[in-house]
Amino acid sequence: GRYEVVITYSNRFKKPLPLLLNVPGYAGIRIHPGNNAGHTEGCLLPGMEYKPDMVLHSRAAFAKLFEKIKLATKKEKVFIEIK
Repeated sequence: GRYEVVITYSNRFKKPLPLLLNVPGYAGIRIHPGNNAGHTEGCLLPGMEYKPDMVLHSRAAFAKLFEKIKLATKKEKVFIEIK
């Protein structure tokens, strides 16, 4: 699907993070660093390298992506498409 992305404060992570809006059957889907399924409860974990059941360099990937999202949300609505 295609979902709007906004930046809101995460009580769990204690900082602003991207949040996907209107995901059917889910609430609180965020984009944040992490390396495997144990680091997420359905959230998106960006990475620069991928291995079976794992993403690597997630903090660096998140930093680059988050900066782009922050800049874009200042000008327009931002959407992400999940295939």
